[in-house]
Amino acid sequence: MHWKDRYKLVIFDCDGTLVDSERISNRLIADMMNELGISMNEEKSLNLFKGTHFGKILDYIDSSLGKSLDFDFEKEYRRRCRISFETELKEIKGARRFIQNLTVPVCVASNGPQDKMESSLNVTGLMSIIGRENVFSAYDIGKFKPDPGLFIYAANNFSVQNSEALVIEDTVPGIEAALAARMDVWAILHEGINDEILDFRIPVFRDFDEIKI
Repeated sequence: MHWKDRYKLVIFDCDGTLVDSERISNRLIADMMNELGISMNEEKSLNLFKGTHFGKILDYIDSSLGKSLDFDFEKEYRRRCRISFETELKEIKGARRFIQNLTVPVCVASNGPQDKMESSLNVTGLMSIIGRENVFSAYDIGKFKPDPGLFIYAANNFSVQNSEALVIEDTVPGIEAALAARMDVWAILHEGINDEILDFRIPVFRDFDEIKI
């Protein structure tokens, strides 16, 4: 049986899976933390924060400073992200072709907020082939990966059993969420950035052009 015949839904993560945003995002986080006097670089930010939700970043800042910020760090970060994404963001190689060649429904399920995903997917042109109504955020239901709730919520929206969904991810929290939901999961490997995903016994690809469709 071809793998496409096994599934009735493909669920994609967004950052680092469909769009090549992790380095851009974590460079901005590092820059902004350094502005606050917190020592940070892109690599350390990636190791600490990739795949997590923004609340953990804010907790790290408060803990490092020993006090809460008197301005909206997340709002300023999102503003800078939009500017950087408009000029730098690209899709993960082969993502558009891969989605267009699928014969089952697709959706996006991310720990990121809706406005960030909308910006990312619009800039890369992927929103037009996925559909705004098929983009789900952990912020909408209050359940963040590695909690499996977001993936289960996405599958329920398509009336698909968990075992009939394939998840494509790039982070440990996302992989753990998919496995907890009893869904098959594949991963996009960014060598030197998320090598820890190799500890899982799942199919791993460097980009979508490596996946035979």
